[in-house]
Order: sequence, then structure tokens, then C-alpha cells
Amino acid sequence: MFHKCLSGCDSESEDCWHKMVQKHGLEKKEWFDRLYGLRDKWCTTLSKDIFSAGILSSQRVEVTNRAISFKANKTTKLLELFHIFEATVTRWRSTEKSDNFRCTTERRRTTIKILKHAAEVYTLNLYKDFRLEFETSLGAYAREKTTSMQYVKFFVVSLDEDYMHTYQVIYYTQNNEFMCSCMCFTETGLLCFHIIK
Repeated sequence: MFHKCLSGCDSESEDCWHKMVQKHGLEKKEWFDRLYGLRDKWCTTLSKDIFSAGILSSQRVEVTNRAISFKANKTTKLLELFHIFEATVTRWRSTEKSDNFRCTTERRRTTIKILKHAAEVYTLNLYKDFRLEFETSLGAYAREKTTSMQYVKFFVVSLDEDYMHTYQVIYYTQNNEFMCSCMCFTETGLLCFHIIK
């Protein structure tokens, strides 16, 4: 239940925290109340308006530790650590050059105009992610909500036709911009299937 509070909620309105507190009898725990007061620091839902390319701050540390720690330990001298780090950076740069070469030489074949454009602007890995979102959008349902606001359209998008779990999409017609309640584009730079639909 805590993991859902940490990263599984789509919006702040989901009341998973209070359900967890009631289920486990944590109403009178002061430290739990303090933790809830700091939720903007640990709840990923509350930081979706900040671009992070989908990388959590703890993941950067984990990647670095994984890259270096298998060769280093408590007794490793500073000079040895430097050589390990230097070899790791060299390996990363070589991998990056290889990936860049693959991105410029491999052609992704498609007849769909939006996928052709995505193939031109995204790297291979991002293109695969975008293509998955695009394919998911083909099975999604969308309906427009009425609004009195000029130059703004509201849509509700769902993967099920009963609209049990929905996402809100706002389309600003004047400047041709979209905003989705999942905030995927804002956070990662990748269009979600809700907007593609």
C-alpha cells in the first residue's frame, strides 16, 4: 500500500494514504503524520510537473553504485577507485557512441506519418517507447466533455469502454498544446497514449 502511495497514484485526489493509515491503525503515529507532511519530497505524483526524463534521484545513485561497486570495496585505494571510475566512463562513452551510430544508420520502417516523424526525432529506445504508446492509443477510448471555455477542449481518455480508470486531457486550440493528467510529457518528454488518442 505504501508503494502505491509512493509511485502508483495518478493524482493527488486518490486517497490511498488514508486507506493505508486506517487499515494498519497508524492514525496516532506522529512520525507517520510527519512523513505525510513531507510527501512532496517522496511522492512521485507530486513531482510530475518537473522534467526528470523519468529518472528518480535515487536511481542515479543506484546506477553509479552498480557500475563501480562490483570492482570496488572498502579496502580499495583512492588511486584504484580513480582507475575503476575512468574505465567505467570510457565504457559508457563507447556505448554512447555505438548507440548514436545505430540511431543514425538504422532505419525504422513504417508508413504511418506520426511514427515516421517520431523515428526522425527520437533515439531508438525512445522511438520504441513512443511506438508502444501509439499502439496502446489505438485501443483507447476518448470522449469530449462539454465546456463553455473558448479555445479549450476537454477529453476523457480510458483503456476500457466503461471509463472506470480515466485520464483528463486538455487541448488548447489557440496554441495547439495538450496537457494530460498523467503529466508524462511534462515529466519525461514522451507523449502518452492519452494525448496521442
